Amino acid sequence: MLISRFVKVQLVVFTVLTLVAAILIVFVYVQVPSLIGFGRTSASVQLPAAGGLYPSANVTYRGVTIGEVTDVRLSDGHVVATMSLDDDRLPSAASSAEVHSVSAIGEQYLDLIPPPGDTGPVLAEGDVIPLSRTAIPPPTADVLQSADTLLASVPREELQSTLDEFAAAFDGIGPDLGRLVDNTKTLVRTASENYDATERLLQDFQPFADPQLVSSDAIRGWSADLAGFSQALRDNDPALRGVLAEGSAAAGKATDLLKDLSRTTPTLLSTTGVLTRLAEAYHAPIEQVLVVYPMWAVVNQMIVPKDQPGALRFNLETNVNPPSCVEGWTSPGQPGGPRNSSELGDLPLPQNSYCKLPQGDPTLARSARNLPCFEPGSPPGRRAATIFQCRGSGFSTEEAGRLTIAPDSPLNGRPAFFEPLAALGANSTPAPKPEEMTWPSLLLTGAGA
Repeated sequence: MLISRFVKVQLVVFTVLTLVAAILIVFVYVQVPSLIGFGRTSASVQLPAAGGLYPSANVTYRGVTIGEVTDVRLSDGHVVATMSLDDDRLPSAASSAEVHSVSAIGEQYLDLIPPPGDTGPVLAEGDVIPLSRTAIPPPTADVLQSADTLLASVPREELQSTLDEFAAAFDGIGPDLGRLVDNTKTLVRTASENYDATERLLQDFQPFADPQLVSSDAIRGWSADLAGFSQALRDNDPALRGVLAEGSAAAGKATDLLKDLSRTTPTLLSTTGVLTRLAEAYHAPIEQVLVVYPMWAVVNQMIVPKDQPGALRFNLETNVNPPSCVEGWTSPGQPGGPRNSSELGDLPLPQNSYCKLPQGDPTLARSARNLPCFEPGSPPGRRAATIFQCRGSGFSTEEAGRLTIAPDSPLNGRPAFFEPLAALGANSTPAPKPEEMTWPSLLLTGAGA
């Protein structure tokens, strides 16, 4: 019986599909190459105890399964677990190994943990992770025994009350607990992302905390002062509330005042600056006034009778004056010069009207020409009548200033000596000479007046 062409094609296709399926089963599902050692690396871990670990248990690295445990055996007082690892995902050779459980009653697995920042070589064929870098969980039986012992130590009635209180406390807060768990996951993830910064913070905390411990007394003092300040605020709460309540009105009035002073304040400040500079320049005479005036006031109070407040006694005596100074005054008949005693009106005194004799001349020793110079920049010890004469180094007070008499002046042809009181409206009779100062002459002069 002949087989048709169609059947032959079907047989060929079926055979090809069977071969492909067999290859997939062998290489993908059964992983025969891995079973016979192709693409795998064998390494071992030394454990203090098996910790529930068994052959075919998973081996994980950074949370990813990279192999399985092929053998667990006892050797020289410790347990050796042999691993078969994928060559494409080998862990660091400096990794540590820990046995963990998937859950409280779940199967155990071996977790490989790399050191922080490790960039060294990976595990090679036959490498061993020593006991110093391995750990196993506490036995479940010991944990259950400890929990049972703890619960047995608590009285049953009090434990029931505690459970009731816990039930009442957690009743109806399921959504809040769910959000708390979610936020905790977010916090853990954020902490994991910022692990390096957190580690540096923990390392730098001790240098930060040490100065705080050293300055603990100062911090306690500051805290005590803050407590006192808070207590003072509490005691003066009504007054403080009043200040706060009236603060807006006071601020408004202050604003209005500043607006009113906005135009005059610059002028005031500039004037104050000028006065300050003048006071700085003339501090010596100001200081003299401040020293002498209180003494004068005290003397005044001493000579005023206590039973006659406001009274001031003084004596007038007639003394023979030395010859008066007439150098520097305006000539009679000129504006500002001596006037007739019948003229009672006020007229301004011409400028620079003072005795202009040399300072060494005994006539009128108390003249303005002997005033001390306080002008800044004046030579030390200089005396002069004006600030312009105090300045510079070319002025000399030894030369007398002479009056210039106009041709039509009544003094033309007469000696230019007259009594200074004539400038104030007094008689312009020249002062008597020393040899003329006798009692008969004084009496006759007074009688004639």
